[in-house]
Amino acid sequence: MILAGLLSALGLLFLIFKFGIRRIISYDIPIDIAVTGFLIYTFAGTYSGMLAAMIGGLVVSIILFTMKRTMRREQLQIIKTPDFPYRALRWIGVQP
Repeated sequence: MILAGLLSALGLLFLIFKFGIRRIISYDIPIDIAVTGFLIYTFAGTYSGMLAAMIGGLVVSIILFTMKRTMRREQLQIIKTPDFPYRALRWIGVQP
């Protein structure tokens, strides 16, 4: 069950990396909740399945937390522009 939790966490982390990790780690809490909820839904039914889901969620949570504290990330912000519509959404770099 520990191996199942680790493998499922690694699989979901690889999927998260495909989306662009610098942009994803700015929103680590909603991503962590979604991944943990998905794992709980997937492994529901047995005690060992729920334990594997919680271990997988814990691994994802620790990795995202560590990456947010150590890596440069990009955050979506509204900035002023001189042209119409005078506001735009841009990805802004943020230091850890």
